[in-house]
Formats: sequence, structure tokens, C-alpha cells
Amino acid sequence: MNKLISAILITILLYGCAAYKELKPKPEINPVENGFIQIKKEDKYFKLKKDKKYYMVFPPAMQSNFYLVLDLENKDLIKSYLTETFDQGKGRIIEIPDQSPEPDHLSVFPISDDVPQYFWVIDLVKQDVVLKMEYRYVSRWRFSFERKYDSFKQTLTENSVDRSPYESLGTTVLPEDLDLEKEIRQIKEKNNRLAGMKSELGKIEEIFPVNIRNTTDEAYQNYLQLKSDLEDELAFQKKYLQVLDLLKKERQSRGDMEQFFTAIPDFLAFFNAKDQFPTNVVLSIRDVLKIRLKKVAPYYENKFSQKNDANRIESFIPQLEELYPAAGLSISEDFKRLGAFVHAYNKTVDEIWAAKKRLQDITDKVNKRNRMPANTFFSEIVTQLSKLQYTMPKVERPALKPYKSYRCVQLLSSEIGRLKAKINALLKKYRRADTLIPKINMLKDQNNIRGILSLLKKNKELDFLYPMYQSLDQKSLKTQAQKVRQALKTGNWAAAEQALKTLYNDRNFINYGSIKPQKDKLVGALQDSLISNIVNQSEQQAKKFINENLNTLENVEELYRNPAFLPVYEPTFFAGNQAKQRIKSLYAELEQLKTLTFPQKAIKLLYGQLISNPDDRGVLKARAIVAHGKHYRGNDSTIKNRVAECDPNIPKLLTRPKEYRRIFALPVSTNPDGENEYLFKVNLKIPSPAQYPVYDVYIRLPKEIAQQAGAKQWYKNINFNGETIKNEGRYTITAPGPENNYECQVGPLQIVKTSNNIMEVRFNKSAFKVYQISVMAQKPIIKKH
Repeated sequence: MNKLISAILITILLYGCAAYKELKPKPEINPVENGFIQIKKEDKYFKLKKDKKYYMVFPPAMQSNFYLVLDLENKDLIKSYLTETFDQGKGRIIEIPDQSPEPDHLSVFPISDDVPQYFWVIDLVKQDVVLKMEYRYVSRWRFSFERKYDSFKQTLTENSVDRSPYESLGTTVLPEDLDLEKEIRQIKEKNNRLAGMKSELGKIEEIFPVNIRNTTDEAYQNYLQLKSDLEDELAFQKKYLQVLDLLKKERQSRGDMEQFFTAIPDFLAFFNAKDQFPTNVVLSIRDVLKIRLKKVAPYYENKFSQKNDANRIESFIPQLEELYPAAGLSISEDFKRLGAFVHAYNKTVDEIWAAKKRLQDITDKVNKRNRMPANTFFSEIVTQLSKLQYTMPKVERPALKPYKSYRCVQLLSSEIGRLKAKINALLKKYRRADTLIPKINMLKDQNNIRGILSLLKKNKELDFLYPMYQSLDQKSLKTQAQKVRQALKTGNWAAAEQALKTLYNDRNFINYGSIKPQKDKLVGALQDSLISNIVNQSEQQAKKFINENLNTLENVEELYRNPAFLPVYEPTFFAGNQAKQRIKSLYAELEQLKTLTFPQKAIKLLYGQLISNPDDRGVLKARAIVAHGKHYRGNDSTIKNRVAECDPNIPKLLTRPKEYRRIFALPVSTNPDGENEYLFKVNLKIPSPAQYPVYDVYIRLPKEIAQQAGAKQWYKNINFNGETIKNEGRYTITAPGPENNYECQVGPLQIVKTSNNIMEVRFNKSAFKVYQISVMAQKPIIKKH
């Protein structure tokens, strides 16, 4: 069973892949260009069997741009194609396209001379058929031309234009007799068709073989003749259309001179090529033109009389002046006069504009200069302007005289007058500048910038100088700022402030509006520097003074009147509230240094020294502490307590019973080498439930004070709440001695707990020093005898 299936498949494959049979004509195929040749094999036709496949080999063309043309009977009974490569239908087949214009019986294949051979392949035979076929090798141009030759001749005949109206124009046919629109339309339609024919002939000519030219080939000679006839007809139609278009434009512009003028280039082109046209045509066009030209002068005279500006006259007069002789016509006197006027008028306008341009160049040279000029700069400008003034145009020209009443001529005269006036005004200014520049340059050599600016301001009408000296604004700022900085550097505050004030008030600039923001910013920065310097120097001065006088013990009060606590300079000029506020803050800061920092630091230092070594000028230190304390405005209780400790006039508080408190006994007189009166005070404010408690006060004295107390009363007086206390009556004052550790008992003292209870002790001593005394209070001790 499997063998049977395999056999069937093989049969199907062999049938599907049947080999192609080659058809070999005799005689062999000849590639020489000729007419059609019958395909046969020894006078017999090839018989093609249904469903069989065949191929035939054709040699290549002998030249490029050739066709292989096959003419078949019963072409519809076979399916065929031409290809360059063929391998019994194997592989990819590239078919050469069939370009046949008659595909029902013709096959037309483009071939060349660079292929070894071509294969005409019959892929399908629909039924048994006898192959009746002719072949022809033919150049493409010949094939295309021969097929369309009769059609081309017919197209040329049908689209040729009747030349009789053209040849009779101006004699039996007048321009007015012609229906121009119709004639032009018909000629253009024919011309378009002939142009298409010309294009087709051109494409054929592109594929001419090189060796065809200068031969007697019949087709080629037919081509040349046809082309010649076509070009002759096209040339005639072009000339005829040119004449008709010219007549049409003239006819359409009647009553509209401006429209007529647009046709002048066409008339000029016609008459410049008049040798190419018949005499009758040329004369006919000239007669038409002559009638129109008579109206030109009146038209333009009327138009120019209404011109209301001093600009150039734009007209067709120059073209008309060219047209007259080209057409062989004489120019009328009116037109000559008008032409001379237009030329003279336009020449004057051009001269005015040239003068304006020259004037603009001169003023631009001045106005665009952005650097300082040399002494001779304006001398050269004045020379150039004077020369321009001398060469100014004039309206007193003969050609303008007949038309002097025209508004445009009058305006031209006015324009010249204005230009002269402008030049005169500029000359006046530039001459002034010419005398001013050397003075400015002299100030420049002296580096007197403000002097230059002042001089320019006095001559503000010479504002064209400003851009040349624009840089002086910056230089002025820089110079004035440097003056302020130099004064600050040397500490000359008054000079710095005065220079700053001068800069602030300075309005002497080329472009003040432009420089003002920068100036204001600079003034602010410089004042900030001035104030900062004053603040810093003042602070440094005060701090230095404080540090140098912390140990000063005499004339302390004078220290607080020292100018070190004032600003190094008190400015009176302020460019803004911020600077004024900073000075105000400086005063506050200096006051703080004076009333807080200085006394606080001095008191701390001196008190520490006093406690450490009371015998080392202790009295002066205590007094200095008290003096500092008078100026202290702080809230530090420690500082205030230290001041109170050193002031003998301030009572020292006793608030706890049975506890000794050290106090200083200080002289209240000043006799360094003799006896002095000493004072100390105690304020008894001891809490007690009793309304009027009673206390004894124990005063422990230095041995130096108390050692003679047994022989002599050691104190001068003792007061309690203003009452002198004596050792009699209810009061007891014990004498200090070795046996009681030099302690003196005073009491009993009745105190009022709701008020101060001041005990004041004064004694004299031949000394000038600080004595440390201990004081204690306690309730009286009842002694048993």
C-alpha cells in the first residue's frame, strides 16, 4: 500500500515539474534591425501542445535602447514572458515588462546589448495551437516615431494658424478688425497642443542612437522635417501672439494711461526686435502707439501739478524716452520739456538725499562717538559740514523754471531751506564745541573731573558731547569715593563726612538719572563704612580706656567725664535713617560701657584686690569702688553689695543673731601721714517675735585699735538711731582687751523691728588703712554675780 502511494506522489511531482522544451527556429534568429521575420523551422510552423511548456532563446540587441517586438496570432491561447535568466523554471524569475501599445497581438520588450541572451518562455498552452509569430529587432525611437508619425502630421496640420490676417495687418486688415480675445485664445489652445507634440518629439530624440545623425534614414529624415515644420509654426505663433497681446494691452488701456504705461516694456521689446516682423506689422503697431503717445505730456503735466510732496517723481518717462526712437517716432517739444523737468527734479531730490545722507554720516560720527575727542576732532567736523553747506543743491535750474508754480517744486525748495537751516544750526554748535574741547582736555590733564562735568553742564545745549564724556560719571564717582575712603583710612572723620556729603549732594553728572541709583548705592556703602569706622573706633577707644583705668584709684570721678565714652566723631550728615539709628545705638552702647561694663569690671577687680590684700592701698581701692558704684546702673546685687561694703556711710546689715559679720572700718578723712577719723555703721534688722526686742552688739576689733582701750577710750563716739550712747545709765560699753579677745560689748539696744536701727561708730587712729572688724548681735545674757 505504501509503495502505491509513493508511486502516485512521484508521478504527480514529475508531472508538476515537466521540463521546458526549447524551440529552435531555422533560420536562426537575427538581431539586425529590420522588418518583421516569421518564426519557422525549415518552412514549418511550430506546433504547441496543450499543457506543455516551451522556451526560445533570443540574442541581445546590437545597440542600446532597442525593443524586441513579437507579433502573435492567437496570443490569448498562450501565456508567455521574456526574462534575462532561465533555468528550466527553477529559482526566481524576473520578467521583463511588456510595453506593448497593442497587447492583443503584440509584445514589446525593452532589451539592451549588455545581456548574453534573452529567454522567451511559454508557461502555459491552453489548447493545441500552431505558433504563428513574427519577430523584429527595432530601435525604440524608430518604433515610437513610426507608430505616431501620421498622428504627429495630423496634429501639426490641425493646429497650424491661418497667417493671412498677420500678413495683411495694416493693409487689408486693420487692428480694429481683429477679434483679439478670440484670436489669442485659439492660438494659445493650438500652441499648447503643439507644445505637447514638441515634448513627445523631444523624448524620442533623447533616445536617438549616436550614429543616426547625418544619415539618410527615411524615418530620421521624416523626423527632421516634421520637427522643422513644427518649430516654424511655433515661432510664427509666438510672434503673432506677441503682436496680438500688444494690441490687446493697448486696446484695454484706452482711458487709463497708467495701465498703458505698464505695456511700455512690451512695446520696447517689440520694436527692439522689429527686424523679426514684417514691415506691415511694424508700421501698424507704430501707428497705434503714435496716437497714444500724443496724450502722455498732458497727462503727466496734470499729474505733476497735483504732486504734494518733495519725493522723487516716479514715472515712465525714462522708458518713453527710450521708446520714441525705438519706434522711429519724433519726440514732441512738450514731452522734451517734461522729460527735462523730471530729470532735473529727480536729480535735485537725489542731491538733497545725498546731502542728508552726508549730514547723517557727519552727525553719526559725532553722536555715535563714545570716547573723549582730541582737540582737532570738531575742527574736522566743522570742515566737513562747511563743505557740505557750500555744495548744497539749488532749485534755480532752467528745467525747473517752467514748473516753478508746482507744489512739489515749492516743497523741494522748502526742503532745501530746512536742510540749510539744520546745517547752519549744527555748524554753530560744532564751532562752540571746537572751542570748548581744548579747555576740557586741559582739565582732563589736571584730573579735574568735576570741573569737566561742570563745564559740560554749563553748555548743556551741546548735549551731543555727553556720550563722549559718559565715562566721567563713573570716574567722578570713583574719585569722590576714593577721597572718602582715604579720609577713613587716616581717621579724618570730618573730611570723610564732608566728602560723603558732597557726593550725596552732587548732581553734576552727564546722565544723572542713569548714575543716580549707582551713586545712591555708593553713598549708602560709604556712609556705612564711615559709621562702622566711627562705631568700631569709638568702641575700641572706650574699651581701651576701660582696660587702662580699671586699676585707677584716684580721681575716679574724672574718669566718667572722659571723652573716651563719647563717639570719636559725632556726624551731622546722614543719608538715611539707618545711619542715624546706628549713631544713636552707638551712644547707647558707649553709655552702657560707661555705666555698666566699666564700673562692674573695675569693682570686681578692685574688690578682689581689696579682699586679697586690704593693706595694699585698701582705702583708695575702697573709695574707688564707691566712686565706681555711683555710676553703676546695672542690677547685679553682688556689685551693689561690694560697693556698700566699701562705703562707710552705708550701714551693714545684721540679720542673724549670734553670727559675726565682717565689715570694713574706713577713714572718712584724708590724712595719709597723720590721724584720721574712722567710721563704720551697722543696721540691726534681726527678725524677732517681740515688738521691741533688745540686743547687745559685740564689736571684735583689731588688736591695733583695741590694745590701748584699757587706758584710753578707743572710740570717739557711738550713736544708735541718732542718740549718743555712753557707758552709763542703762547702757554698758565694755572695753576690749586681751581677756575678751579685743571685743567691745554695747547694749542693751532696743530695736524697732519695722524700721532701720543704725548704730554708728567713729574712732580716730593715726593710720590711713582699712580695718576689718567683726560685729555680732544677740539677746542680752543675764549674768549672775
